[in-house]
Amino acid sequence: MATASAATPGSTTISLSTVERRKKVVLGELPADFLRVLPPGPAQHQQQQQQQMDPDELAARVLQQQLDGQLAMRPYAFVPPNTRGRLSITVVEGKLAKNYGLVRMDPYCRMRVGNTVFETPTNVNGGKAPKWNRTVHSYLPQGVETMFVELFDERAFTMDERIAWSHVPIPPAVFNGETIDDWYPLSGQQGEGKEGMINLIIAFAPVDTPVQYVPQHFVGPDGQPAGVVIAGPQGLPGTQPVMPVQPQGPLYTEEDAK
Repeated sequence: MATASAATPGSTTISLSTVERRKKVVLGELPADFLRVLPPGPAQHQQQQQQQMDPDELAARVLQQQLDGQLAMRPYAFVPPNTRGRLSITVVEGKLAKNYGLVRMDPYCRMRVGNTVFETPTNVNGGKAPKWNRTVHSYLPQGVETMFVELFDERAFTMDERIAWSHVPIPPAVFNGETIDDWYPLSGQQGEGKEGMINLIIAFAPVDTPVQYVPQHFVGPDGQPAGVVIAGPQGLPGTQPVMPVQPQGPLYTEEDAK
């Protein structure tokens, strides 16, 4: 005997929704960029790098960019007093005698010119032959004849280890307009001058001496202050009159005290 089975409301709903979904399917060739991740543009790439940067490193780069911008506007840049000129130092590369640690070192260079300290980016897996090609600009104070250079191995979980150092004399030839490209010995655990070499390119440029605004007071024939001489914007003296100072009498007399 044949039996008739009635469809349940739930199964009817499921079958209808399946049919509707199949009607919405788009048939044809997929576009060329389907499921492809496009590389970020220059602006997005720079933003991603800044987000991945350590805050201290980002702050150091911003300060260096600001300094470079100030030096590019030489007529308007602030020049510290007792400045001999401006040094341009390019830290090219290094050749070290030994790799300290179980893995390849991540070296970076730190330089001190007077009281100013600069650092290069870290050369990841640079090992015994790190390369930086980093140029920094620094004002050279009067009386400073050497630069102090240190090389560190950047560590992830411990303090960075200093692996080499050197007192690099500023070549006298740079003050005559020459650019010096030379290798300088490094000291460390291997001994004095036996830790390796570092390649530096050093140049020097004079800077305009800033105008010193030194006031000079002078008095008139009556012995009263008559004006102040200062250096104007073009270095020429100018006079600003000063009102005479009137002598003040006592705040109270003997009669007021009785």
